[in-house]
Amino acid sequence: MKELLKKYYNLNLEIYKSYEDGIIFTINGINYYFTKCDYDEEYLKYLETIVNKYYNLKLHRFVYTKKGSILADNYVLLELRTLIDDIDLYDIRKFQTVVMNEFVDKYITMDKFWEDKIDYLERQLTELSSNKLINNSFDYFLGISEILITFLKKEFNKENIKLCISHRCLNSLSTIDFYNPLNICIDYYLKDYIGYIRFKNDDNLLYEVVESLNNKNDYGYFFVRLAFPFNYFYEVSNILIDKKSESELVKIVNNINEYENYLWKLEKLFGIYIFSWIKKE
Repeated sequence: MKELLKKYYNLNLEIYKSYEDGIIFTINGINYYFTKCDYDEEYLKYLETIVNKYYNLKLHRFVYTKKGSILADNYVLLELRTLIDDIDLYDIRKFQTVVMNEFVDKYITMDKFWEDKIDYLERQLTELSSNKLINNSFDYFLGISEILITFLKKEFNKENIKLCISHRCLNSLSTIDFYNPLNICIDYYLKDYIGYIRFKNDDNLLYEVVESLNNKNDYGYFFVRLAFPFNYFYEVSNILIDKKSESELVKIVNNINEYENYLWKLEKLFGIYIFSWIKKE
């Protein structure tokens, strides 16, 4: 990475810290993040327009190479505009204020997105996998996902939604990730809220937010997104597609009882009872 920074930016780097798929360093009091990027130059230019248009969000800024491009051998350099310990609800709500309903016609609902993603994983499983852990657990999590997707299709009205600048994932509460323009997308305004609650695992916050919901769309979406077994399918994808270790999947499968207790807690909280096989108290 030091060689790329020298080649594309004329930066001679000696001190840095590894972070995720890149490195963080400081020059002249300014913090930078040099990281891998899967996007092409055209899409990066689009992201840059969002960074500039919504300047008050304080998304990290793209740094151009010597030749005037954003992309440098599948890496990008970002100037970190926000670098504090962790995000909180203030950060979440700030993004919720940027309404993006002009994209509603292109919006892919959660049920459609996950139907397609799971169909793809099923094909990969049939064609490629002899993994016993996946083969013995996939139908269980597939069944839960199908119940949730069917419920959402009935409850969610695409004509009555609010879209905002959101995030592809909230795998951490780091401001490096949250304000990274490579991580933003256009999605339902509650997506980040729910991701934050899942990450914090704070029952008091969960109850407080659920009590504030005031329409059918929000209520059904909130329930489904809290209950959906995202982590299972992410780990299956990591194993089948990216050939990663199955250690995290083992933890998920071994904690099925805890997961069912969690689903039962959500059923009681929302008054939505759709998992008939779960043992009720």
